[in-house]
Amino acid sequence: MNAVAAAFASQDWHASIARADMADWLTVAAYGLAAILALRASAASGNEHLRERRFWQLTAAILGFLGINELFDFQTIVTIVGRSWALEQGWYEDRRMFQFEFILALAVGAIAAGAAMLRLTRGSHSSVRIALLGLVFIGVFVLIRAASFHHVSDLLGMGPDALTIGSMQELLGIAIVGLAAYRYRAAPRTVRA
Repeated sequence: MNAVAAAFASQDWHASIARADMADWLTVAAYGLAAILALRASAASGNEHLRERRFWQLTAAILGFLGINELFDFQTIVTIVGRSWALEQGWYEDRRMFQFEFILALAVGAIAAGAAMLRLTRGSHSSVRIALLGLVFIGVFVLIRAASFHHVSDLLGMGPDALTIGSMQELLGIAIVGLAAYRYRAAPRTVRA
């Protein structure tokens, strides 16, 4: 727990809400809208489509968390705590290996979760699978950002300050999920195979 206390005592982390720009607020609004659309899709699924209802509920929760994270920058807290812990434990010099292993574990976990979700959504309405594609798209973006390779960060930061390439990619993933939820809600209420 010393690493956590030291990280916050060092004042390295400040909630991004204080420094939020137009792109941040646009992204938060997009996450919020897509989460609402996912909740509405959940409500429209009816009792006969319990798996789809749960999918949309989980999707709404994920989108809500990502929207909150956009403002509070939780991944920076993890980085600060990890750095403090590495310094405290004496393996900071070997951090690149641990970073690589952490990102690799995240990627393997994401692939496994994606494969499980693909299997669980087999036979679901096509909008569910499209939304899953959008979530994977957002997940890849988050993993790339988490890896924080400098040349990748530079590429994602290109473009106008208000709407960088990274922001556009994230918004595209959110739009895919939101539109799929909207499409699902508008679909006829027939029993789906």
